[in-house]
Amino acid sequence: METEVIWNRVRDVRKGPRPTHTLDDIARAAISLGDTKGIDAVSIRAVAADLGAGAASLYRYISRKDDLYDLMVDAVAAEYALPSAPSGDWRADIALIAQRVRVAYRRHPWAAELTPHASWGPHTQDYMQFFLAALEPTGLAPRDRIEFIGLMNAWIGTFTGLEQPPPAAYAAARIRHFVSMAADPARPHLARAITALMHADPAESSPDQLFERGLDRLVRGIVQGTPGEAITQ
Repeated sequence: METEVIWNRVRDVRKGPRPTHTLDDIARAAISLGDTKGIDAVSIRAVAADLGAGAASLYRYISRKDDLYDLMVDAVAAEYALPSAPSGDWRADIALIAQRVRVAYRRHPWAAELTPHASWGPHTQDYMQFFLAALEPTGLAPRDRIEFIGLMNAWIGTFTGLEQPPPAAYAAARIRHFVSMAADPARPHLARAITALMHADPAESSPDQLFERGLDRLVRGIVQGTPGEAITQ
């Protein structure tokens, strides 16, 4: 089995005959399948069928399903549409990045699952370059910046997953379950917490408000735990 990541193989075959379908074509078809039918529906055979081609015609670049995943994740990174350079206000830049990633993950629910395992294509590299540069004013070491990016992406992925509403038939049952937990004296801390959530002001509990508060806590927790005058300002 081919073990080299797709981005290196692309460089190796770039001088050959022009393929019938481009990597962008393949990525768009795979994303369409993932969006409409779920990530389990994405396969080389299914993508080829969507393109009106035989599976063998894709094997010039694609040798395994992970290649498709890498193309899909990199295409999603292009959707962030970040500016050419950070603004210099690192908190504002982080907020912008987080909102763009959230929108993309909501548009493509499978992206949060695939992104942590994907190899970095050109659009992902551009994203990382922008994010690392945006964190420059914090004084964080390069390794700490990488770790922060990973933590933030993972948190956004979890948040957007929770934003997906449960099936309508199951929603009422979940509410009843939470009500029963709020009334259970055997777990008083849990009961009080759920009761507080149930009586919270809806204006303060909207997904957008929760996202902003969670991001603020994440940023504060990461940067305040790192030495450096610029970070604690």
